[in-house]
Amino acid sequence: MSPSLLYHAFGVREGYESVRTDYQQGAVQFHLAVKADQFVCPSCPSGNVIRKGRRERSLHTVPIGLKPVLLVTEVPKCACKDCGAKFEIAPLLPRRMCITLKSSRRLPTR
Repeated sequence: MSPSLLYHAFGVREGYESVRTDYQQGAVQFHLAVKADQFVCPSCPSGNVIRKGRRERSLHTVPIGLKPVLLVTEVPKCACKDCGAKFEIAPLLPRRMCITLKSSRRLPTR
């Protein structure tokens, strides 16, 4: 998957790379992994970090045609060898969008 498409279509910023694309249950799933340069301790800016497991997080995003799209991101659990802090590297979410009264009228109602 092109990093340019992930950035421009879905708002995926730097720090993630595409691992694979799945087509399951009528949806498109883009699986993303954290790049190695993102493993930095937030308490002390040390790169001496070890992985202590991971979990996955599924984010619904804009559809492609009639197919729903999910970004399945890896959320690594880490520990800093220097200061001992334990933390997760959370996915960088797209910025919040402001919805005005005029634009809200164009949104579908459920």
